[in-house]
Amino acid sequence: MQAATKSLKTVLKVKKHQENKAHLELIHIRREKQEKSDALDRLHEEKDGALVESIRALRTRATELQVNRAFVQKLTGQIQKQKKLVHEMQTKEDTKRDELVEKTQAKKMVEKLNERRVAELSKEHERKEQRLIDVLAQRVRLEY
Repeated sequence: MQAATKSLKTVLKVKKHQENKAHLELIHIRREKQEKSDALDRLHEEKDGALVESIRALRTRATELQVNRAFVQKLTGQIQKQKKLVHEMQTKEDTKRDELVEKTQAKKMVEKLNERRVAELSKEHERKEQRLIDVLAQRVRLEY
């Protein structure tokens, strides 16, 4: 009986460790996703600035317009790549969040099993004590 309780405690310890690890990984993924999202915002701002500059420079030479247009196209490509990275990070975050929920549920299940086992052992111990008290009470009655 004690071995089963010790085993449950060991499993619970492992489940808590797994939950904490998944939680830390989720925090890391969220931080990385935020960095990529911030980079995407900066690219959008840079592109918007380049477009505004392009509009202001309509009176400039054709070569400058071509350079500006190439720059805007380059930024558009970078924005697309960054959007893809942000989307990938969102997918990772969702997956890790699901994993964390599963690990938390598994830990809670082991905690409940452990609580039931402890309650079972306690009841069994109380029954043994009560039987001992009953036996002692019978002996006392028989002696008198």
